[in-house]
Amino acid sequence: MRTKIVLLILLLIPSTLFPQGTDETSGASRYDSYAGKTSMGPSIVASTSWVGAIAEAAGAEDVLVLAPIELRHPPEYDFSPQDIIKASQADLLLWAGYEGFMKKLRQAAEISEHKLIQVQTNNAPDKLSESVKAMAELLGTQTRFALWNERLEKLASSLQEGASFKKAGATTVAVQFHQQAIARYLGYDVVAVFGPQELTMNDITHIESLDPELIIDNWHSPQGLPFEKEGRGYVQLINFPGPFATSTLLEVLAYNGKVLGLID
Repeated sequence: MRTKIVLLILLLIPSTLFPQGTDETSGASRYDSYAGKTSMGPSIVASTSWVGAIAEAAGAEDVLVLAPIELRHPPEYDFSPQDIIKASQADLLLWAGYEGFMKKLRQAAEISEHKLIQVQTNNAPDKLSESVKAMAELLGTQTRFALWNERLEKLASSLQEGASFKKAGATTVAVQFHQQAIARYLGYDVVAVFGPQELTMNDITHIESLDPELIIDNWHSPQGLPFEKEGRGYVQLINFPGPFATSTLLEVLAYNGKVLGLID
């Protein structure tokens, strides 16, 4: 009789008092659409300012960036115990795929696959538009993306007009690996790409034999200083928002355009 009474009580207790399954399949169903979950959208933790800026350009409002913007090369950041908590509490964890600290953070915070999203980082306007659009489709913020993309297209048009006026197509360039996409987009005659591996004497000798008119280096990890000399142009472009009072993707593009002398 006592056993029957216990069973009856258990059947009458609301099922919500018992924890439900939390496997990745059930979790994924909770995040199949991020639009309208809250007025702010999902909480997002981004590895670097570049990745975070892509999410913000797509329309995300609640974005926390882990690597400090003061770091010259953000992918080298080493996460803290507080970052583990932040990552575990976020709805989405964004990264570009090359940040070593994110692989360790994912293991430490036990992040499931459906919460980890890889973002393509490329500041050539056409590729950048694709990355931001993909993020907007994930977040359900296509309307915000459309408004941002109009501003991107206007800036890209100004950059291309400047490149045409400066005769970029007739300018031979040696460019650091991480800046080659924007150099090619602007129409420069790229005769050599150096890095990201350490330059050898053979590399330097070969590029010097090509006698490029302009060296486009990467400010975050400069390698082109050996090619700087009188009578040859030398510039350093940025990828990650933060340096030189930049905080958005459009500000990064505008800064690079000014460094190249393409826009005022």
